[in-house]
Amino acid sequence: MAKIIVAFPDQTMCVRIAGALEEAGFPVFRRCLSGAEAMRALNLCQDGVLVCAPLLRDRTADSLAADASDQALMLVVGKPERLALCESANVFRLAWPFSKPELTSAVRMLLQLHDMRKPRREGDEKQIIERAKLRLMEERGLSEPEAHRMLQRASMNKGLKMVEGARRIMNGDGLL
Repeated sequence: MAKIIVAFPDQTMCVRIAGALEEAGFPVFRRCLSGAEAMRALNLCQDGVLVCAPLLRDRTADSLAADASDQALMLVVGKPERLALCESANVFRLAWPFSKPELTSAVRMLLQLHDMRKPRREGDEKQIIERAKLRLMEERGLSEPEAHRMLQRASMNKGLKMVEGARRIMNGDGLL
C-alpha cells in the first residue's frame, strides 16, 4: 500500500487532516510543514500519496508536483481561489469546505489509482532488482532510495524495463 504524506504550512491543519485520515483507517507516514520536508518523506518511501495545501512554507503545490510527479499522486486541498492558482494537470483538487467522507473518498481513490499504475513484478524480477540495488549501494555508497532512482533512470534512459536494467547491472553489461 502506498504511504500517505500530509503537508500543510499550518501545524493545526496538518494535524486535523492527518487525524481525519487516521480515523478513517489510513495510516499517515509523515506530517510535514514544508515542501522540502514532503520531498524528504517521499524520497524515504519512494512513492505514495501526498495530501497538501496549494501553498506551503517554501514552495507551491505546482512546483512540488513537478518534482514529485514520478513518486507520488497528489491531492491539493484548499479554498477554491487558492486551488485556481494550482495549474498542474498532475494533481487532484478538493475544494474547502469538505466533509471527512469526501476527503477519505478522494484519498481512497488515489490509493486505488496508485495500485493500478504500479507495475506488477514476479518474485524473481523483484529479486533481480533488489540484488542490482544492493550492488549499486555497495559499489557507489548509495542509500536504497538513491540506488532505486539510479537504476530507474538508467533503465529509462536506455529504453529498458527496470528488470532488464537490473539484469545488465548484475551481468556487468555497462548500463551506467
